[in-house]
Amino acid sequence: MSSGSKCMSSLYEVWLDQVRDALRSVNMQMEDWQPVFEFNFPAAHDAGDTPDEAAMKANKFWWYRQNQSLKTDCRRTPHCWLPKGHHGGCQPLYERGDYLKVEFSDDTTGIGEWMWLLVDHTDDAASLVYGTLDNEPLNNYAGKAGRGSQLAVSYDNIREHKKAADFKAVPPKS
Repeated sequence: MSSGSKCMSSLYEVWLDQVRDALRSVNMQMEDWQPVFEFNFPAAHDAGDTPDEAAMKANKFWWYRQNQSLKTDCRRTPHCWLPKGHHGGCQPLYERGDYLKVEFSDDTTGIGEWMWLLVDHTDDAASLVYGTLDNEPLNNYAGKAGRGSQLAVSYDNIREHKKAADFKAVPPKS
């Protein structure tokens, strides 16, 4: 192993120890939950998440997976990590790199369309997801939105959620 690899490895271990501390502060022991529902800590580290951000994501992920396994998951909003019957707004598990099918209305024609949004980040308190439009709109939207546009979208307008890995390459026809 090169000295650069050792340094990167030790930086990750320091970061992971800080994540463990953050999880302990909310009574979520990594050692208890990680073997049951494996959270991808290396991906969170590589994405630049702070230890506190990674701990919060892991906490939500573990609650979501536990609620699913007990069939007590929220049915109002797909991927909401809170349990069925919770009070307040839903808090879905949308992460950077996820794809969301979002409904856009057209006030002029009354006919909306659904397009894919690549998630950058979310604001659960405001129920907003921020990302990049990954479709070329069929409607004009007065030139305000096109492929690559940076948008903020309400959770209420999200119709589908997929991980990038959910999109499989279609083999070419022979």
